[in-house]
Amino acid sequence: MEVSYKLLNHKEPLTEAEIEKLYDDNWVFIVNVQYSDKGEFVSGIPVVCGNCAYAGASAGIYDQFDAVEYGEHTELYLFKPELFTILEKMREAHA
Repeated sequence: MEVSYKLLNHKEPLTEAEIEKLYDDNWVFIVNVQYSDKGEFVSGIPVVCGNCAYAGASAGIYDQFDAVEYGEHTELYLFKPELFTILEKMREAHA
């Protein structure tokens, strides 16, 4: 599986449901995250999506998001369950 990612151009925060709808079956890196009083994800600005976690890290794309103006960050794994099985089998084969 070739690793791929895309930088996103969202300016306004999106809810988890909105992010799931737009980026289903991807991993999404989110900045300026807002949490509820219970610590649950409420909204944030998606800035990168990829077919695996931290896709594009070797190119240094995440360094820019360490700046104060990006606030807290989180990530969402929106892969279908069968993809987790495939990824686990690939990991075992290369162990």
